[in-house]
Amino acid sequence: MVDDGRQSQGEDRGRQTIKVTDRRHFTADGERRSELLDEPEEAAGARVRPQSPASDAAVPASPAGFERRSLDEPEGVDFTMLINAMAQPALLFLGEIPHPGTGKPTFNPEQARLQIDMLDLLRVKCRGNLSAEEEGLLERVLYQLRMLYVARTGPQG
Repeated sequence: MVDDGRQSQGEDRGRQTIKVTDRRHFTADGERRSELLDEPEEAAGARVRPQSPASDAAVPASPAGFERRSLDEPEGVDFTMLINAMAQPALLFLGEIPHPGTGKPTFNPEQARLQIDMLDLLRVKCRGNLSAEEEGLLERVLYQLRMLYVARTGPQG
Protein backbone atom coordinates (compact mmCIF):
# COMPACT_ATOMS: atom_id res chain seq x y z
CA MET A 1 0.00 0.00 0.00
CA VAL A 2 1.39 3.40 -1.04
CA ASP A 3 0.84 6.30 1.37
CA ASP A 4 0.44 9.46 -0.67
CA GLY A 5 -0.43 11.67 2.28
CA ARG A 6 -4.19 11.70 1.71
CA GLN A 7 -4.90 9.97 4.95
CA SER A 8 -2.85 12.45 6.99
CA GLN A 9 -4.54 15.36 5.20
CA GLY A 10 -7.90 13.96 6.13
CA GLU A 11 -6.87 13.78 9.76
CA ASP A 12 -5.67 17.41 9.70
CA ARG A 13 -8.97 18.73 8.35
CA GLY A 14 -10.61 18.31 11.72
CA ARG A 15 -7.92 20.38 13.45
CA GLN A 16 -8.01 24.12 13.79
CA THR A 17 -5.26 25.98 11.91
CA ILE A 18 -3.25 28.83 13.38
CA LYS A 19 -2.31 31.87 11.33
CA VAL A 20 0.69 33.94 12.39
CA THR A 21 0.81 37.57 11.27
CA ASP A 22 4.02 39.58 11.56
CA ARG A 23 2.99 43.02 12.82
CA ARG A 24 6.42 44.49 13.30
CA HIS A 25 6.76 47.92 11.71
CA PHE A 26 10.37 47.48 10.57
CA THR A 27 12.47 44.78 8.95
CA ALA A 28 15.65 43.38 10.52
CA ASP A 29 17.58 45.99 8.48
CA GLY A 30 15.61 48.86 10.02
CA GLU A 31 13.56 49.61 6.89
CA ARG A 32 9.82 50.24 7.17
CA ARG A 33 7.90 47.20 5.96
CA SER A 34 6.17 47.76 2.63
CA GLU A 35 3.02 45.95 3.78
CA LEU A 36 2.45 48.62 6.42
CA LEU A 37 2.92 51.47 3.95
CA ASP A 38 0.11 50.14 1.76
CA GLU A 39 -2.47 49.31 4.43
CA PRO A 40 -5.52 51.55 4.91
CA GLU A 41 -5.39 54.08 7.74
CA GLU A 42 -8.36 52.57 9.58
CA ALA A 43 -6.58 49.18 9.72
CA ALA A 44 -3.42 50.84 11.01
CA GLY A 45 -5.41 52.81 13.56
CA ALA A 46 -7.10 49.65 14.82
CA ARG A 47 -3.69 48.15 15.64
CA VAL A 48 -2.40 51.14 17.61
CA ARG A 49 -2.52 50.67 21.35
CA PRO A 50 -4.35 53.39 23.26
CA GLN A 51 -2.11 55.81 25.11
CA SER A 52 -2.69 57.74 28.29
CA PRO A 53 -3.60 61.44 27.92
CA ALA A 54 -0.28 62.41 29.53
CA SER A 55 1.73 60.63 26.86
CA ASP A 56 -0.37 62.25 24.10
CA ALA A 57 0.58 65.69 25.37
CA ALA A 58 4.28 64.85 25.51
CA VAL A 59 4.51 63.57 21.92
CA PRO A 60 3.10 65.97 19.33
CA ALA A 61 1.74 64.54 16.10
CA SER A 62 4.32 64.68 13.35
CA PRO A 63 4.03 64.46 9.57
CA ALA A 64 5.14 61.39 7.63
CA GLY A 65 8.71 62.73 7.27
CA PHE A 66 9.40 63.00 10.99
CA GLU A 67 12.67 64.05 12.56
CA ARG A 68 14.22 61.53 14.95
CA ARG A 69 15.02 63.97 17.72
CA SER A 70 14.58 63.28 21.41
CA LEU A 71 12.25 65.55 23.31
CA ASP A 72 14.73 65.41 26.19
CA GLU A 73 17.57 66.97 24.16
CA PRO A 74 18.85 70.05 26.02
CA GLU A 75 18.40 73.45 24.43
CA GLY A 76 21.52 74.95 22.82
CA VAL A 77 23.38 71.63 22.70
CA ASP A 78 23.44 69.25 19.76
CA PHE A 79 25.26 66.14 18.59
CA THR A 80 27.77 68.17 16.61
CA MET A 81 28.95 69.84 19.79
CA LEU A 82 29.40 66.43 21.44
CA ILE A 83 31.51 65.17 18.53
CA ASN A 84 33.67 68.31 18.61
CA ALA A 85 34.08 68.09 22.39
CA MET A 86 35.24 64.48 22.10
CA ALA A 87 37.54 65.14 19.13
CA GLN A 88 39.33 68.11 20.71
CA PRO A 89 41.30 66.05 23.29
CA ALA A 90 42.38 63.67 20.51
CA LEU A 91 43.74 66.64 18.55
CA LEU A 92 45.42 67.90 21.71
CA PHE A 93 47.12 64.53 22.39
CA LEU A 94 48.22 64.28 18.74
CA GLY A 95 49.97 67.64 19.04
CA GLU A 96 47.65 69.37 16.55
CA ILE A 97 46.53 72.03 18.99
CA PRO A 98 48.59 73.48 21.88
CA HIS A 99 47.89 72.45 25.46
CA PRO A 100 45.77 75.18 27.06
CA GLY A 101 47.88 75.26 30.23
CA THR A 102 51.36 75.33 28.72
CA GLY A 103 50.71 76.67 25.25
CA LYS A 104 52.97 73.92 23.86
CA PRO A 105 51.99 70.91 21.73
CA THR A 106 51.55 67.66 23.66
CA PHE A 107 52.06 64.21 22.14
CA ASN A 108 50.47 61.25 23.92
CA PRO A 109 49.52 58.54 21.41
CA GLU A 110 47.82 56.29 23.97
CA GLN A 111 45.48 59.04 25.13
CA ALA A 112 44.81 60.04 21.50
CA ARG A 113 43.96 56.43 20.64
CA LEU A 114 41.61 56.23 23.64
CA GLN A 115 39.75 59.36 22.51
CA ILE A 116 39.45 58.03 18.95
CA ASP A 117 38.19 54.69 20.25
CA MET A 118 35.57 56.44 22.39
CA LEU A 119 34.31 58.32 19.33
CA ASP A 120 34.16 55.02 17.45
CA LEU A 121 32.18 53.48 20.32
CA LEU A 122 29.77 56.40 20.11
CA ARG A 123 29.39 55.73 16.37
CA VAL A 124 28.62 52.05 17.02
CA LYS A 125 26.15 52.69 19.84
CA CYS A 126 24.30 55.45 17.97
CA ARG A 127 23.96 53.50 14.71
CA GLY A 128 20.46 53.89 13.33
CA ASN A 129 19.60 56.81 15.61
CA LEU A 130 21.50 59.61 13.87
CA SER A 131 20.49 61.84 11.02
CA ALA A 132 22.45 61.47 7.78
CA GLU A 133 24.29 64.72 8.52
CA GLU A 134 25.26 63.64 12.05
CA GLU A 135 26.41 60.22 10.87
CA GLY A 136 28.43 61.77 8.04
CA LEU A 137 30.10 64.25 10.40
CA LEU A 138 31.05 61.51 12.84
CA GLU A 139 32.49 59.35 10.05
CA ARG A 140 34.54 62.27 8.66
CA VAL A 141 35.91 63.25 12.08
CA LEU A 142 36.86 59.65 12.83
CA TYR A 143 38.58 59.30 9.46
CA GLN A 144 40.57 62.51 9.92
CA LEU A 145 41.62 61.60 13.47
CA ARG A 146 42.69 58.10 12.41
CA MET A 147 44.76 59.49 9.54
CA LEU A 148 46.45 61.99 11.87
CA TYR A 149 47.12 59.21 14.37
CA VAL A 150 48.71 57.00 11.70
CA ALA A 151 50.78 59.91 10.39
CA ARG A 152 52.06 60.74 13.89
CA THR A 153 52.66 57.20 15.14
CA GLY A 154 53.56 55.34 11.93
CA PRO A 155 57.11 54.23 11.14
CA GLN A 156 59.37 57.11 10.15
CA GLY A 157 61.18 56.69 6.90
